[in-house]
Amino acid sequence: MAVVPRLVSRPSRLVSLPARRETAVAVALHLAVAAVGFAVLLLVSHHLGHGVRWVLYRWDSGHYLRVAERGYPSAIVYRPDGTPAYSRLAFFPLVPALIRAAHLLTALPYAYAGVLVSWCAAAAAAAGVFALVRAAGGGAGAGYACVALWSCSPYAFALWVPYSEAVFSALLVWALVALLAARWLTAGVLCALAGAVRPTATVLIATLALAAGWAVLRGRDGWRPWVALALAPLGLVAGWLFLGSRVGRWDGWFEAERAWGQSFDFGAGTVGFLWEVFLHRDGQAEDVRHVAVVAVVLLTAVGALALALDRSVPWQLAALVAAAWLLMMGTPGSQFSKPRFMLPFLPVLLLLVARPLARVPLGVRCCLYGGGAVVSGWYAAGLLVLFDGSP
Repeated sequence: MAVVPRLVSRPSRLVSLPARRETAVAVALHLAVAAVGFAVLLLVSHHLGHGVRWVLYRWDSGHYLRVAERGYPSAIVYRPDGTPAYSRLAFFPLVPALIRAAHLLTALPYAYAGVLVSWCAAAAAAAGVFALVRAAGGGAGAGYACVALWSCSPYAFALWVPYSEAVFSALLVWALVALLAARWLTAGVLCALAGAVRPTATVLIATLALAAGWAVLRGRDGWRPWVALALAPLGLVAGWLFLGSRVGRWDGWFEAERAWGQSFDFGAGTVGFLWEVFLHRDGQAEDVRHVAVVAVVLLTAVGALALALDRSVPWQLAALVAAAWLLMMGTPGSQFSKPRFMLPFLPVLLLLVARPLARVPLGVRCCLYGGGAVVSGWYAAGLLVLFDGSP
């Protein structure tokens, strides 16, 4: 238990002048890697005959942008078999609100306002990733490595376009930094905001509840953990109620979500999908997306176990990844979206490789990050342009 006091005292160093300069370097590193990947995505898309606006309205981006432009639907449409049709009511309100605010403040078209929101949020998230690595006991080199690897990961495209991952990642990592520092009120507020972005904030809420409950049991920090517990779920509940109010029923979001297949099934759908892949039915194992899903499911399970066994990693981070894996396994939905689902949680898993990578020669690391950025952009073009189904 000696780790806790060390972690609580450490964040005061994160706001000193040298740390600010280091954080600025980490943000610049993220922006450089992201710029290369985004440029590759746009160049490949242009070569395939698709303009920038077409790419920016692809899949989830289009839903967020149209909510920002037109608002939510006022009714749930049903198919002839009685099941709900796909609806933008399933998308939480904070990201569309930010896009609309950016549009009104800058007069940019909605698509470019959405890009601005994502890039600003991703930069804040990169700063948070660097701070999280430092709070977890890593050095500046490990922080840079973690930021760069996250920025050039295969599904990093969701940080470049008007998806919700960038905003959610920023709130998630800074909430974790606050949690490790026992800044309960800050953690509770950030957790509440994350709940207004994505329902997967339940993972963060559960982690905060565990940490706050442990603090209460040990008689630490007085009333603050109790307030954090009360604050944490407010954004999620408010999002559900707000979306339900659009169609005049409290469970409107849950009803709309049925169309996307995200009801919790205790892993039956995911296990069935993995079984089909392992049996090589319909040539599924030849599709790179199927390989990516299998790799993410297995590597996340192994990573969660490794984090739990690594005594230098705060237990809250291991609990977060374990909860994320359980939620990813338990909700079938679009199987191809599972790697993107793990993108905000990926920096925690990267703690396992960031420290050894920091000792690799600088030239090798630069080649790794640059090559990774190119591959990330190329892979993003395949996901957004060539493949059918939302990535």
